[in-house]
Formats: sequence, structure tokens, C-alpha cells
Amino acid sequence: MPASTRAFIKRGGAVCVAAAVLLGGTFTAGAATAAPAQDIESLSISSAPAPTTATPMATNAPSNAALPEGLAEAVERDLGLTVDEFNKRGALAAKAADIQTGAGSDAVVSLDGDTINVQTTDPAAATAAASDTEVNIEIVSPAPDAATSPDTLLADYIAKFGSSKLQSIMRNGAGDFVIRTGEPATGGPATARFAALTAQSSVADFAAKYNNVTLEATSGPATPYVDVANGQGYGPTFNGNVVGYCSIGWHGFNAAGDAAVISAGHCTADGQFKDATLTDPKTEPAVGGAGGGDLGTLGIFGFSQFGGPGNTPITGDPTDPAGEIGNIGTDISVIDKIGKNVYQVAKVTNWGAPAESGAKEPQVSGVSEAIAGASICKSGRTTGWKCGTVAGVGIFLVRGSNDVNDLRAVRGFASAELEAAEGDSGGSIIAGSLAVGMISAGIPNGPTYGVSLTDALSKTAGYSVKIFLNAPTVTPTAPVSREGAITGTVNSVPDGTTVVVTVDGVKTEVTVGADGTWSAKAPNKSGVFKVAAVAKNGFSESATATGSVEVIKETLPSPAITVPVNEGTMAAPVTAITGTGTAGATVKLTGDVTGAALVNEAGSWSVPVTPGLAVGNYTVTAMQTLADWNDSSTASSKFSVVYAAPVIVSPSNGAEFAFKESPTRITGTNVEGAAVIVTADGKSYKAAVTSTAWTVTLDASLTSGSHTITAVQSLDGVQSLTATSSFVVLAEPAPAAPEQTQQAQAPAPRDNGMDLASTGASSTTILLGAAGGLLLLGGAVFLLLRRRNSN
Repeated sequence: MPASTRAFIKRGGAVCVAAAVLLGGTFTAGAATAAPAQDIESLSISSAPAPTTATPMATNAPSNAALPEGLAEAVERDLGLTVDEFNKRGALAAKAADIQTGAGSDAVVSLDGDTINVQTTDPAAATAAASDTEVNIEIVSPAPDAATSPDTLLADYIAKFGSSKLQSIMRNGAGDFVIRTGEPATGGPATARFAALTAQSSVADFAAKYNNVTLEATSGPATPYVDVANGQGYGPTFNGNVVGYCSIGWHGFNAAGDAAVISAGHCTADGQFKDATLTDPKTEPAVGGAGGGDLGTLGIFGFSQFGGPGNTPITGDPTDPAGEIGNIGTDISVIDKIGKNVYQVAKVTNWGAPAESGAKEPQVSGVSEAIAGASICKSGRTTGWKCGTVAGVGIFLVRGSNDVNDLRAVRGFASAELEAAEGDSGGSIIAGSLAVGMISAGIPNGPTYGVSLTDALSKTAGYSVKIFLNAPTVTPTAPVSREGAITGTVNSVPDGTTVVVTVDGVKTEVTVGADGTWSAKAPNKSGVFKVAAVAKNGFSESATATGSVEVIKETLPSPAITVPVNEGTMAAPVTAITGTGTAGATVKLTGDVTGAALVNEAGSWSVPVTPGLAVGNYTVTAMQTLADWNDSSTASSKFSVVYAAPVIVSPSNGAEFAFKESPTRITGTNVEGAAVIVTADGKSYKAAVTSTAWTVTLDASLTSGSHTITAVQSLDGVQSLTATSSFVVLAEPAPAAPEQTQQAQAPAPRDNGMDLASTGASSTTILLGAAGGLLLLGGAVFLLLRRRNSN
């Protein structure tokens, strides 16, 4: 163990790290033993053999082993837990995996029952990830003689011993590395192509270099077995013949969303096997059958990788201790073009009740990572449900199909209790309801190895696992208005889930709130509409929930008549009635004016009046109509049309007059035959009217200041609108000071030595003429004028 301060910090916070739950298959098949495609009988398949005649196949399960039960029985039997407790620990393992991601690769995160333990040299990193789960953080001091990762330890081991007698290097929950060594399961000693060194020290001496490395002797390296359904069986075929059996790991999708199956890579014999046949789960060894039972085509193998890229063995230069170890890979295959008769569900086959699929099958709610100490269970077509604990996470070596030196390195995890056998390869491994891996390899009576699902998926071109999503509910509601809210809920779905709502043939994708609620708009028309809602996450979709919504037929609001305004007065002639309303509606006028107009997108309308309305009193009523709406109530405007105001010609509006030069006469024009009344400063005058012109003579001069004159005309008892003119009479100018007078009378300077005499002109007008009306100063000509208003 590394030196430690042993400063344990008890925290009430979960360190959330993206946990990639590895789904492990116990054993992989002899598809790893490559052989020429034309010589099928020379293949060495150390797996559940394919039938060569109609004789029932023999099971590979131990004859003294009890038939496997469903998940609930396996969890209780192997782990002493209920399914609910198993699911809760799976969720805790996912949080632990999130902590591992947040705290970094140097931290050691593990589970101990219901507690997450973290060993780290950087407590801040682990503490920052903690949120709502109880976490024990142990602050450790890095030791110079401690191994830091499976990769560096593997490189050091191979530099000294090659890959001979090496089965796996895993890191356990205590933070220690366990090197498993042993002879190959079959054949002679493993002599990797780069492992022909003469050992200068023993493996025990090698392990002694590190204070956190132990040895464990096994009969390895592990050997793969050929092995289908989330856990159900299938048979890889060669030239139309089933050559062995594997188990489906996970139903899923390719990058385009097409259906796919994810299984172990070695089941393809390094890509030699192209097709896969689905087998009958009711006849598998997992339920006591002989296996087989062809149900038709499962699909066609696409991408596969067993070991490094291109199905390559581990590489490295053993003579260079500093050299890099290459081709540490994975064990994954994908099956595309899934048969039309295959309906994929995001559940794992419940071998305890194969005839009662559906509700009793465990659901897959997401993908996570394996964590040391986590409780896991696997489903495979040979041994069914088996459960155990993750002993360590790291790298394991599996015999390839070429020769004894063909060792494939795979990232994954180990479990000593997770029993599996031939035909289980590729089978589902779950932690709670989370997919964490697939069965990859194992040693009889020894550890079983699962491939890391998250790492394996990263090697594919965007393949993903199909997860189970609860169907949404559509909340029953009272009738709603147009575009009112259609609401519902969806429970226990992962982040990023949306709901696709279809109403009246229109699909809308809406987000799901933190409380599981969702909301979509009702149609913008009345009626009763069917509602369909589907939860969606990636390419995974739930079952469809249905409901209905009634959108009531609403009543349009009343339009408004803006011109003429109600109780208002307008000058004749009135040539249009205008107003506002609902865009798209039709406004109909009745009363003294009839007509119709469409309300434009801006919400306004106008009905022309031809000929225009003459003098008189009028009432106009407006109502709007629109398809699929109730007609609006009416709006009315009562108004008067009168003569236009007379015109005030003089004084004009805004004029200015000099002191003592205010106007004494007011003039204007009128309708012929009309009488005109003029009001000036509050006093009314009856104008003298001659045809269409009128005149008023004021009684007295107007004082300095602002003045307003109004005028109205009347004819046949109807009074017109009022005309107004405002003007200003300037104040008396202040008398000039004596000095200013003398200066004003002083001779002006002459231009070119000549004086220019004062003209003596008044302040109102400077006379211009031969007597000197032009003032020449410095060559400039100034024309001084004052505006004078005459009446």
C-alpha cells in the first residue's frame, strides 16, 4: 500500500463521475482460433459446439450445477441482495464511476457495500465531485516505488518477462494492483512473439519492486469461447453452418439510428464469420435445454475488434524498458441488418421465466463503467443469470486464434464469483439497471473477465446501446384554448430525455423538466384531437402513450372602430371607416354604413365610403368573423359629420406684429350662405359676410402678448368645426440710454476716408434710394428690413 496520512474525511456528498458500466460476458468462444474460410472443419472451436446432425446438442453447463433462475433469484442467491438493493447499488456504482472520472486516473475509487471510498493525492479533485452521496476520502501520499496504472505496470512486466504466463493486471478496491499469472488453459506455455527473453529475475522479485503489487497464480491466460438476446443466444455461421454459440450483449443502434446488436468481437473469428442466426431461448442450456433451435436470421456481422485495431495482438519491444506497449484494445462486435422478425427490447432475458417475457425482464436504463467492489450480474445462453462482485479494473490478456503467441490485450474488469461458460461470450453484464460490459473470457474455476462497454463502444463508429424508457403519461385536462398547454409526466428517465408529442398529425419535440413534467401546445383550431407521446433519448424510444385534448371553439374579440371615434365629430365628407381587429378575420359594417374588409397582418382594417358622408348624425356597427371561431360581439360608433371650419386668412397662425402695429381687421373665407362668428381674446364678433368671404373689425388695438382668434360658421342650424389662429404682438422697445444716443448720433466712420451721414430712417423700415438707402460698410451691403403685417 502507498504511504498514507490516513486522514479520512467523512463527507455527506457523492462524487459524481460518469461511470461507464461494463457489461461482461464470462467466456469467449474459440472463434479466436482463426482458420481458412474454405476449411471449416479445421477450425478449433472451444465453445458450445454446433450440431452436425439432428441429434440434440449437449449442454456445456456443469452437470451438477443447478439450473439458473431469473435475476431476482440470482441476486439473492449470489449476492444476498434484493433486486431493489441491487439496483440501488448499481446507481451508486454509476456515481462512483463519475467520481473516478472527476478525480482523475491516479485516484482509486471503489465500493464497499453502500459506501464509496476514494483514495487520492488531490482531495480537492475528489471533493469537488462530491454532491449527495456519502463518500470516504482517504488522502494518500504518492510513494516513489508505487505502480500508478495498469498500462505502465504492463509495460514494465513485458519488458522483463514478455507476456509469458501473464493473464491480467487489475487494480482492486484497495488501490493495489494484482498480477495474475499462470499456464495457458490449453497447449504449452504461452510464449509471446516478443517474450523470448531470458528472465533475469523472478516474477516475485518483479512484484516486490512495487509496494502496491501482489501476485495471484491462476491457470491462465484466459481462453475465449464462442458464444445471443440482451443475454440471449445466437450462432455465428460460416458458409451457412452454425459453428458455435455466443450471447447477445446489447441491443442498440448504429450512428444512423438503424437497429444493431452489440456482442463480443472474438465471436466473429477475427471477422471470418459474417452471419448470425438467432436461437430459441426456450431450448438453451440456461433453462436446461440442449441449445440451438433456429429462429431465423439475427443479422450480419459488421465491425469487430478483438485485441488491438484489426484484431491484432499486443505489441512492444521487450529489449526497451522504456518502449511503449501497443495494441491494448477491446473485444466487441456489432451485428447489422437485423432480421425483420427480430423485435428488440431494452431488457435482459429473464432465464427464470422465459415464457413470461416482458414485465419480469430487467430493464436497461443506461450505460456506465465498472467500479471495484460493485455488485454485477450477467446473463448468457449457457449459464443464465449469475452474479458477483467486481474484483478489479484494468487489462486482461486472451488467447487469440492464430497461435500460442497470439495474445490479445483487452480493457475491462474481473470477477472471481461471476460464473460463466462457453456460449456465454458477449452476454450482458449489468450493475443495477445499468449496462457495464459483456462477457469476454475466463478461467474454469477462476476469474471471469468482462470487457468495458464504454471503452468498447468508443472503438465503433458511433454505435450505442438501446435503453428502456418509461412511457410518458398524458395528463387529463379540461378543454383548453387554442395553443393552450397539453401536459404530462415521464418518470425515471436519464438526463437529456425528450418527449415527442404528436397532435393532429403534427410532431413536436419538447424537453422534460427536472421534475419529469413536459408541456406542448394544443392546435390552433377547435375540436377533439388524439395525443400521442413517446419518450426519446438518443435513438431509444419508449412505448407510446395516448390521450386526447379538446380545444374549445373560442369567440373572437370585438373589433374596434378608431375613425370616426365614438361620440366624435368629423368634417364632411367622411370617406372611410377604419379600425383594428384579429388578423385574418373579416369585419362587417352595418348601420348607416355597410361593407366589409379583411383585417391585415398588422391588425388593421378600412372600409371605404362612396360617396363620402355629408353633414348629419350617423351610427356604424362592426362585427368580425373567422372560420372555426365564434363571431365576435359588436362594437359601435355614433358620430356627427359637420361643415368644415372656416378659414382664417389674416392674421395667419404664428405671425408676429411690432408694438402698436397689431392687426385691427380679421379676414377669412366661408361656405357660401353661412354665418361666421369670430372670437378674439374672449369677445365674440359677428363677421360681415360677402358671398364666401368674411371680415371682422376689432373694437380696439390689441395689447402686447399672445392672442388667439377662433372662428366657426353655421348653416341651416348646423355649426361647423372651429378654426384657430394664434399670433404675437411684440412689446414696446426700451428707450435708449444717453450714451447710446450720443453713440448713435456720432458720425459713422467713412469708408476710404469718407464719412457716411445717418439717414434718419425709422426702426420699422430703412428707406432705400438715391438719398443713401444702401449702407455700404467695408464693401458689404446690408438690407435692413422688419416684417410688417398689414390687415
